[in-house]
Amino acid sequence: MLAGFAQMDKRFEQVDKQLEQMRNESDRRFEQVEKCFEQVEKRFEKIDKQFELQSKAIMDIHQEIKLQMRWSFGVLIAMGGLVVGILRMAG
Repeated sequence: MLAGFAQMDKRFEQVDKQLEQMRNESDRRFEQVEKCFEQVEKRFEKIDKQFELQSKAIMDIHQEIKLQMRWSFGVLIAMGGLVVGILRMAG
């Protein structure tokens, strides 16, 4: 009877060691996955910064286009007024 308990105790120890090894392996894999997620997060931060820079550049271009349109409209009105003035003087 004692031999049976000794065998069971030995088997429990083996199972306990196997579980400990599995737990350590799981912890190691989770750490690797966590490192991968950290790298991905850093990449997303870089991409986010690039998008912010591109967005700012687009807004700057938009402002420049607005200024050019206003200037063009002003020149068009001035030239139209000049043409009308010349035609009235000639007519």
